[in-house]
Amino acid sequence: MMNKSATVALLLLLGWIATGCVAPSLPPAASFTPSQDSGPSPLLVTFDASESSSPNGVIVEYAWDFGDGTLGQGKIVSHSYQTAEARTFTVTLRIADHQGQTASSQAEVTVQSPIATHESSIAFVWPFHFDALGDDAVNLNDEYFTLQNTGTTTIDLSGWRVENERGAAFRFPGGVKLAPGAMITIHSGSGVNTVTHLFWNASEPMWSDDHDLAFLLNAAGEIVTHYVIVTC
Repeated sequence: MMNKSATVALLLLLGWIATGCVAPSLPPAASFTPSQDSGPSPLLVTFDASESSSPNGVIVEYAWDFGDGTLGQGKIVSHSYQTAEARTFTVTLRIADHQGQTASSQAEVTVQSPIATHESSIAFVWPFHFDALGDDAVNLNDEYFTLQNTGTTTIDLSGWRVENERGAAFRFPGGVKLAPGAMITIHSGSGVNTVTHLFWNASEPMWSDDHDLAFLLNAAGEIVTHYVIVTC
């Protein structure tokens, strides 16, 4: 079943044909539906632009601006929003048909503060060393953070992970345990893992020098705690 805009366009086109006139070039219509428009961070949203239409042509481009500095392409796309504080993001869809005509549509997604679903007995140690000495890309091992077990029982970190605001994740290898009061430091660069130091083996800086978020998730994918990186 055609939507209202497509039906109107078809009737206009048939009318022009019946009168022997040359039909005008009608613009496309952009439309999309989010799978959800609110929820706690991290919030995964799927955007479906299948209802978009082009009366006189074929849609050849679906360009997305998710409102948080990231872009996407495709008729159906998914995006994960991560934020430490409640924020509303304006999502913009821009479509183009084979004749070069364009149309756009917008919607808002509200992301709430993360909900800690696991009682926290582990914490990021201040300060979070996100700005390495000199060139961050060269001195990756000076970009690091430290976690401390603030509880009274040993924590098995096997399968746990730390994610940045963009979703890049460091995954703890199996067998890593943190005794009460103990600390462990994770470096962005490469090296040999020890009881107190682990290495991400990243090829580029993992933390923004301006603003970033660090999420600690347990093996079940539940948020245990988070750290807000802000440059004053």
